[in-house]
Amino acid sequence: MHQLHNCPICNSTSIGSFIKTTAQMHSNEEMFNFDQCADCQLVFLNPRVDLEELKNYYTSHYLPYRGSEAWGKFEKLVGGSQRKLDSKRVKLVKETQIITAESLILDVGCGKPSFLKACQQKLNCRTMGIDFSDEGWKDQPTGFEGLDLQVAEIKDLPGNLQPDVITMWHYLEHDYTPLENLSYLRTISKPATKIIIEIPNFDSTSRKKYGENWAGWHTPRHISLFSPNNIELLLNKSGWKVSKVLTYGTMNPYLLYWMSAMEQKGIQWDKNMEDEFLGFIVEMVKFLPKKWKEKKSSLGIMTVIATPL
Repeated sequence: MHQLHNCPICNSTSIGSFIKTTAQMHSNEEMFNFDQCADCQLVFLNPRVDLEELKNYYTSHYLPYRGSEAWGKFEKLVGGSQRKLDSKRVKLVKETQIITAESLILDVGCGKPSFLKACQQKLNCRTMGIDFSDEGWKDQPTGFEGLDLQVAEIKDLPGNLQPDVITMWHYLEHDYTPLENLSYLRTISKPATKIIIEIPNFDSTSRKKYGENWAGWHTPRHISLFSPNNIELLLNKSGWKVSKVLTYGTMNPYLLYWMSAMEQKGIQWDKNMEDEFLGFIVEMVKFLPKKWKEKKSSLGIMTVIATPL
């Protein structure tokens, strides 16, 4: 475990414990501490798990790696929701940047690269995805044929890459060195490059409702929990100018509510999820009136769009 003595964004030493939570989507009850900075209000895991030990928290309990297969006979229905999510993300890219056949979309933390596959098919552009592991694509080589997928860190990207769009779909909250990595991405970008960042919003109703069981902690995989003010501070310090901060994202905020409720319930995340499916759907329908208000008040997700300073 590595202890920090300064805020990773503003470098303030005025930090103190905010909350302690158990490991989420994991098999043990290990406790972790999140500190908060008194100056910029960033909430961050402290101490944090050493990077080489982090793989121990991506096991069969980790639902995103199990994907739609975790839902048994409902696998196809769940798989369809992923395609809809990818389409929403492609639409946001199109609304944010003019895309041609020569455009390059870089997806940082691509995981299972279905978003990049959708970009390839719908935008007919160049794509590249990086992640710390090839778990998301190694077993489906033909499914993601033609995509440039690499096990790499941001610092490994070539200095002349010049992407037109950089996307981070729920990546930045996992990043151990966000200031350094965003600064490097700025140096390899074009003057007109757009960066799209979707992250949990600490300043949201779901966090306030579920407290220590909030799925946004994702303990200990999430390192930083951002609010609109400190994500803008981070981007400015790393050479980016924020053009939009949205109180919602492409991901349905209901998922944060549902995962938080499951954490509260003490669910075994490595089980077959078939018996949870009906309740999942019923509660999602009940959630719709709340979701209609997400553009006025954040339910748990926010999106930030920026360009180089």
